[in-house]
Amino acid sequence: MKTICHFPQNVIFSLALTSFICGIGLIDNYANAAPNVAHIQLAQTGQNNQNRLPKNVARAILKDAAKRVDLPVSELKITKATTKTFSNPCIFRFGEVCTREYRPVNGWEVIVQVKDQSWTYHANRSGSEVYLDPKSNQSITVPLPKAIANKILNDAAKRSGVAVGDLKISETTSISFGNRCTFNFGEICTADYNPVHGWRVIVQVKNEPWTYHVNRSGSQIILDPIIREWPKVTLTTAIGSKILDDAAKRSGVAVGDLKITQATAKNFGNPCEFGFGEVCTKEYNPVPGWEVIVQVKDKSWTYHVNRVGSQIILDPKINPSANVTLPRAIANNILNDAAKRSGVAVANLQITQATAKTFGNQCHFGFGEVCAEIYQPVEGWEVLVKVKEQSWTYHANKSGSAIVLDPKAV
Repeated sequence: MKTICHFPQNVIFSLALTSFICGIGLIDNYANAAPNVAHIQLAQTGQNNQNRLPKNVARAILKDAAKRVDLPVSELKITKATTKTFSNPCIFRFGEVCTREYRPVNGWEVIVQVKDQSWTYHANRSGSEVYLDPKSNQSITVPLPKAIANKILNDAAKRSGVAVGDLKISETTSISFGNRCTFNFGEICTADYNPVHGWRVIVQVKNEPWTYHVNRSGSQIILDPIIREWPKVTLTTAIGSKILDDAAKRSGVAVGDLKITQATAKNFGNPCEFGFGEVCTKEYNPVPGWEVIVQVKDKSWTYHVNRVGSQIILDPKINPSANVTLPRAIANNILNDAAKRSGVAVANLQITQATAKTFGNQCHFGFGEVCAEIYQPVEGWEVLVKVKEQSWTYHANKSGSAIVLDPKAV
């Protein structure tokens, strides 16, 4: 015989919420059961909000971690998941330098065990955005595909002139670079997280380790710009002649008395380094060319020239001080300026030295003490004038339209 339970409507509602099954004799105890049901519901709600990561979010995180290390998802484990409200999207994405605006992102902070490492992830509530902390140590070594290894070795052989058979990959590390700037060996990069998955590869070239970054598909292979070894490429006669002509013009020495003593094929890391910049960003934007040494009397001048010879740049530290005469008109302008400033008659002033000089840029020409090291040369002279017991230093450009006195002189 089937037993039928009859409950008041409010009790039926409470029981339905908690999936309690009606049983024989329960009608006598329903008054005591209702408070217990409410307690269980609160505990479950708190657990869901704080510790129960939705399966779709967990899958997205584990899938991302597995892809980074080429491991099956079954070998990875989520050890902790905590609900969290991140103050703004920058903090959510592990930005290191973030504004303090309040634009909250509700989500989770999740710890994943990857072999013997713990990786920290941030995920939004739906799991559509998953970010790995770039500080997480992702240096788990995985096999580098043979095809990519061959491309790297061929690149190193081409650059170094060493046969592929004499090169060796000594280390391969699977890594997720924080962003494209980091992947490209940038030393000063923004902290935005836009990962590039790939490898860091060390190639032994003779006695030197060369560092490469390569993405997961092998479509991008980048050599650390610090590496300066390049194959022996002969400097063309035409480019050599252009360099010698420039040196002759600057020094006043006949071309026949000048000599190129060294020409080294070189890949400059970026245009700033090519232009002898002293403070350069470390972006990798290579300029293939040569570093050329020219013997000018008893001095060695260093030139940078690009591969086609359209850009020829003399090291601004070189002071072409050969027999180049300061034009009389410029000398008179300088002496008149010194007389006006000092109150000494022009006849009692004397130019003691006039040196032809290439100033690195307008800032250097103007006696700037803190200058950007961009290379925008100003051709001219450095002139010393004796004023009573003092020596005043002037800079003048080649035409004499700009004459600047060292502010320390007055």
